[in-house]
Order: sequence, then C-alpha cells, then structure tokens
Amino acid sequence: MPTPLLKLRTYLTRLLCPVMLCGSLSIAQTSSSSAAPNGLISVSGQVLNAVSKAPVPRALVQLNGRAVLTDHEGKFTFSQFDGSGLTGGRFIQVQKPGYYAASDGNAILVASISSDQLASPITLQMYPESLLTGTLIASDGTPLSRVSVTARRLTYSDTGQQWTPAGVNMTNSRGEFRLAVAPGDYKVETGYQPRMAGTSKSIIPSIYPAVSSSNTSDFIHLAAGAEEHLDLRPELVPTYPVSLRIDPSPDRGFPMIMAQSSTGATFPVSFSRFATEGSRRIELPAGTYTLTATINAGEASEYGETTVTVTPQNTSEAILHLAPAPTIPVQIIADQSQSSTSSTSDNAPPSLQQMGLMLSDTQHAGLIRGNGQAILTTGADHVSYFRPAPGTYRLVSHSGGRWYVKAAAYGTTDLLTQDLVVTQGSGNSPIVLTVSNQTGALQGTTVSAGVPSSGWVYLIPTGPSAASVFPMRSNSDGTYNFAYLPPGDYQAIAFEQRHQDNYRNREALSHYSTYIKTITINAGNKASLDLVAVPASEVAP
Repeated sequence: MPTPLLKLRTYLTRLLCPVMLCGSLSIAQTSSSSAAPNGLISVSGQVLNAVSKAPVPRALVQLNGRAVLTDHEGKFTFSQFDGSGLTGGRFIQVQKPGYYAASDGNAILVASISSDQLASPITLQMYPESLLTGTLIASDGTPLSRVSVTARRLTYSDTGQQWTPAGVNMTNSRGEFRLAVAPGDYKVETGYQPRMAGTSKSIIPSIYPAVSSSNTSDFIHLAAGAEEHLDLRPELVPTYPVSLRIDPSPDRGFPMIMAQSSTGATFPVSFSRFATEGSRRIELPAGTYTLTATINAGEASEYGETTVTVTPQNTSEAILHLAPAPTIPVQIIADQSQSSTSSTSDNAPPSLQQMGLMLSDTQHAGLIRGNGQAILTTGADHVSYFRPAPGTYRLVSHSGGRWYVKAAAYGTTDLLTQDLVVTQGSGNSPIVLTVSNQTGALQGTTVSAGVPSSGWVYLIPTGPSAASVFPMRSNSDGTYNFAYLPPGDYQAIAFEQRHQDNYRNREALSHYSTYIKTITINAGNKASLDLVAVPASEVAP
C-alpha cells in the first residue's frame, strides 16, 4: 500500500530529516498521553543525541503541520491533538542545524505513524554532524592559503560506488580548513592552484588517501560526532607550457577542458594565451594527464580526448580532435508473448520517458571524478536517443510502474548482462528495449526486536536486470507490498534504518548474511515473505 512521503530540503544548514524512517523513533511501554473528553490527546516526547544520549534543545519538531521547539531537556508536547480522523496519515519530523536523521546522513522524511504510537511517549534520536579539519602546509612549513579543499563522500548508485562532493572549504591565512559533513566514508581532495601568489610554482592536486591502481583504496571513516584532523603537505612544483590545439577549431566559443592526473584528481584547465596560430597555451605540472574537451550545444554536442605527458625538458604539444558525440537511438517494443486482451491504459505500452532510462558510466565508478550519466533526450523529430561521451556504460531503468525492461540489446550486446562500450565514431545502431507488464508481487512484514515495526526492505535481483535494487519503506505496522516486480529470483533483506550500499556487489551484504532471505517472484502471483530487520546497532555509524 503506497505511503505518502513528505519532502523537506535543506540548503544553508545541515538539517536533520525525520528520524522515524531511520529507525530511531522508539515508543515507551507506558502511556503518558492524556485524553480530553472531546477525544483530543496530548502527544509528548523527547529528542536525544543518538551518540551521547544527551537532550537536544531547540530542535524543531513537526506533527501534521503543527510545530514546537524542544526545551532545555529536549522535550516537546503537542496538546489538544486530534489524529483520529486523518486519512492521509500522521507525520512526525525533527530538524536542527548540525544534526542528521540517520547515522549515514540520509535525508528521508517520515511516513505515517499509528494512533497507538501517538498515545505513548515518543523518543526521537538525532545524529550529530562530523568534522574534517586540518592544515595545508608547504614542505618548508609555509601555510598554503586560499586553496580549495573538497570532502568527497563514498556513495552508491546503480553502477556501484562513486565519490560525491559533500563540502568545500577554502584554507585561511594559516592554511586551515574546516568541513562539517554527515557521518560516512570520505576522501579529501586539494585543488589545483596554478602560480601560487609570490611564487612561480603551482600546487599539484592531491587526494588523501590516494586512489590505488585497482580503483579501490583506503578512506577516512567518520562516525557521528567524530572529528578527524589532517595535516596535508601537497607538492609545490613548477609548471611547464603545453601547446594545445583544438581540431577542428570551434566555430563559436571554446570547449571546457578538464585534466585528470594519474592519481584520479580532476581539475579544469585555464588558457594563459595563444601559443601559435590556431593553438592555445596551458600550463601543467610534470606528469601524465588525460585531457578532455566538451562542447554542449544542444544536438550539436562534441567531445574530444587525448593524453599528454609533461616534462621539464621539452615543450609538450597536445591535439584534441573534436567529433560529434555518438547518437544512439532507443526503440521500445512490447513483449509479444504477453496476453493483452484489451487496449486499456494499463495494457498500453509505456513511453520511453516512463521507463526512467539512463546510461551510467562504469569505467570511472571508483575514481574521484565520479560517474557520468547520459540522459534520454527526445529530438524535434520525436525520436528518443542517448548522446554519451566515449566510455563504458550500464543501462539503468527506474520505471516504478507496471512495466519493466525484460530485454535490452545494442546489436549483439545484451545490455542486461553486459556494458555498453561507446567510442568516437560509434555508429547509430539503436538500443532496442523489450518491455513487459507481466509482473508478480510480494507482501510481508518487517520485524524489529520481535515486534512488527517500520523498516526498509531491499530486493536485489540475482539475475539479469536493469535495476540493481528495489527499495521500499514498510508501514508503521511493519507491512509492505511490492505491487509490480519483474519475475525472477531475489535476495531480500530489511534494515531498521535506510541503508546505502553497493547492491550490485554480491559481497556487499556479507556482514548481514543471517538476515538475508531468498524469494522467487512469478508472473501473476503474489508471494509472502516476513523479514527480521537488521538492527541499527549492527550497522557501523
């Protein structure tokens, strides 16, 4: 049964989402509510720091549009509350700058809570933000001021892991930086700073801990409320001229040029002046770089890539050959084996846009530059297509409706089991999708501490699929219902809190193997499966 969700965005401050979805709402065993003769009740509770268990004062608690601030003991009360006649659900949420709703920083808002829960004391737990602090110092001890420092957090998508910017700070005159971030796993990247003031040297961009050649490396783990201090010593080195020629010369404007070092750090390249007729001069430290150029002009997007090795001895030259980004049309056909006996809207094949299609870059999934994505576009001729830069991609579908991608082919490539390799000059062969509405269903209950309770359910397909996971939040009574699931075999697991992981990696959930169950979904049938949720205490904050 679908549960309405509220949406709360935080911009200027780190705000906490309602914690009930994160498994941090607990109900006391003795009732403290007092019912008035007219049926109104007094709803009370307390907001606590999930780490120290200390009260959180002046937190904003909202209950179905009403709002109060907690007192110095973290307590709140909604008097004269009537939730008996509500048909859209009862929603409670809490927020305060410097706190998060979950130990991993997810901002997911509350679903409905039951009348029984409202009738007992409510405990809401908030996770304090973490801190990354440090200094940037040259080898001679000189503080490096006005250098950008970026915290990148390990996150996951349908393609695997990626490093997402979580905060940026500029060092002060003493070379110090401070980044307030959500709990999680991090790398710290120092920016490229050409021609530091008062010197003829540049700061080489660096990543700490460094990216290994296998695309896996160590990271900084920050628990809720923890602080990690780093003393970083990026290299100051001379830069050397590189003559860069764009072929053919752009008619209008100039492409955006990015350089990626062998460590995985990526930074924009600026042009100092013309080197010779038809070329520009850029400056880079010694080393080997991949240079990419992109011009995004609607349907006339162009892309170029080359490698350059910069040495102190010789002036380097690089040529970026621009070519139109490959155009890959997408076609959709309905499964001819389905038994469609009517032309109702439920049986009418979906549009491509309804299938939530994208191409996600897998080649750089573990690198700091993160994942690139190609989004489905529809041209003036009503033809839908992808226009990805050269690379390696996985086809992803987030349809969420009655139809699913049963098969996907690009020539002889099965895109449900193989990646799509795009090169410059790739042809215009179409991606052909076969979609089906012959789905199955799954229902069940999530249980925490022996009691049916709200949690997060994850279904991970073990066979070919355009989706890596099907997530759902169970209701306040623990019930959940997947109405439309592609037939096949799944691993099923539930967590008290929303859980982010690389669900395409079969070993990602190995720590929770005792909680995993398997289920087979058959078309036209509804299976049942009850799940014991992984306690929040077993998930490292």
